[in-house]
Amino acid sequence: MRSIRTKIIIVMVIAILIGMATVGGISIGAIRTLANQDAATAMTLLSDNKRRVLNQYMDSIEQSVEMVSNYAQETLDSASLAMGGVIGMDGSGAGLEDRRWDSIAQQAMDSYLRTFTGKVETVFRSVSNHTNSVISYYFRLNPEITRQESGFFYARINSPDFTAMPPVAVLDYPDTDISWVGWYYLPLRRGESSWLDPYYNQNLGVRMISYVTPLYKADTFIGVIGMDIAYSTLVSQVEEVEVYESGYAFLMDNSGNILYHPDMESGPTIADSLPELAQAAQRSREEGVATLAQYEYQGVKKMVVCSTLNNGLTLAIAAPLDEVNANWTRLTPRILINGFLILLVFSAIMSLLLTRITRPLKHLTAASRRLAEGDYNLQLNYKGNDEVGILTGAFQQLVDHLKVYISDLNSKAYKDAMTGVRNKGAFEIFSRMLNDLIQTSGQEQHAFAIVMMDCNELKGVNDHCGHDKGDIYLQNACALICRIFANSPVFRLGGDEFAAILQQEDYQHRDQLLRDFDQQAAEITARATQPWETINISKGMAVYDPAQDDSVDSVLRRADQLMYENKAQMKAGRR
Repeated sequence: MRSIRTKIIIVMVIAILIGMATVGGISIGAIRTLANQDAATAMTLLSDNKRRVLNQYMDSIEQSVEMVSNYAQETLDSASLAMGGVIGMDGSGAGLEDRRWDSIAQQAMDSYLRTFTGKVETVFRSVSNHTNSVISYYFRLNPEITRQESGFFYARINSPDFTAMPPVAVLDYPDTDISWVGWYYLPLRRGESSWLDPYYNQNLGVRMISYVTPLYKADTFIGVIGMDIAYSTLVSQVEEVEVYESGYAFLMDNSGNILYHPDMESGPTIADSLPELAQAAQRSREEGVATLAQYEYQGVKKMVVCSTLNNGLTLAIAAPLDEVNANWTRLTPRILINGFLILLVFSAIMSLLLTRITRPLKHLTAASRRLAEGDYNLQLNYKGNDEVGILTGAFQQLVDHLKVYISDLNSKAYKDAMTGVRNKGAFEIFSRMLNDLIQTSGQEQHAFAIVMMDCNELKGVNDHCGHDKGDIYLQNACALICRIFANSPVFRLGGDEFAAILQQEDYQHRDQLLRDFDQQAAEITARATQPWETINISKGMAVYDPAQDDSVDSVLRRADQLMYENKAQMKAGRR
């Protein structure tokens, strides 16, 4: 059976555990949410910063090309183009199918375009020299309006300066050959300024990214103006990205194809293998904002932020979730350890407090057990001004009242009402106690004698003088018995029978006490004037003999026998 203290501690510990589990769970969840939000914010900011850097770089390319394109647009002379048959005399577009390449008009057109191209070249050279990381710039005229002039093409490969290179003969290649003439035909088909996806330029032998704008006059295609930047320049910017311990950045095109990845080969689409990543990239392109997602690559769960660059490519920044969650993961054991320490401290404090509270309860429990066993000599000292103190005081009062009540009951139950000595019930209890002592301590260690006494002539007094005089007769006889055997218990066993159990001093002087009894009885009888004032008692004394007595009853029987023999002798003497 568990004590109240143990039960209270168990309940309190369970309550604390539930509270700690609830608070700890909420705290860990909140920390995890905040940590994830912080991580997402940090990665989004990193993505935005890197995207801003790349976009600023590409914006500078766009601005340079658009500046040259606007200059060329404004410089084009409609009259010269009309005279050359490139546009109609009314400023509208003209058909170029039936051109005569050896006509005077065409020669004038070629001469004009040569001058015009020189002006554009001068401006373009100045602009390109002030634009970072440009590896080539060009103005390619439409071969359908001139066969003599093709434009210009400048590049710098392994050199700090731009070098003039022969323009690509676009008519020598099919319009589907991206590596040679994609920079020419793709903007033409789109009809607007365009960024081209990274491609390998066969002419220069490098992988590059191009921004090209088509030049029109009166809806007539004049040519393309463009700049190329090395793909490696873009990649180097992406390679600089560091996220947590092993995070990285990579590039995808608008079809979900990998362009650059530190671990994956370029080319394969992620639509099937990494659908979550593909969906995040798609949302970023559609919504124009950074998009968060999670995916698993090579058995490692990762968080990724996808954002779309100005050239249509997708910049993705990814980091393992273990690293993203490292902060709150490290905090979790600390929370648990601190919670355990708090539990220990609270448990220790509760144990001390409950010990003070339950100590009087323990004393009260022990007292109730003693009370149940019949021990009424209890004294509880707790005087606390609390419920336990009130209960202890009430219990002490109950014990005190019970002691008085039981004492009163014992007095009434084991005391003869008329004579005031112990009754037969008390004699039986005393006999049992004496028997127990004989059995447990040895018969030789308990010397005692029993004196049986019978009041003679009680019937005659009752019959002739009344029962009230018979009571006086018994009371006088009992008084003498108690006076002679003052150190021994005296019992009234029946109407006229008494017994005294002699021990210690009375036992040692038992024969003398019997003689004193006879002498005083005779003196009282001699002085008596009424029959009920006399004392006429038969008696018999038996001494406990271990050799022949195995109990108090055995001694009592011998004493009773001797008493009846004495009674017979007294009757015989009166005759």
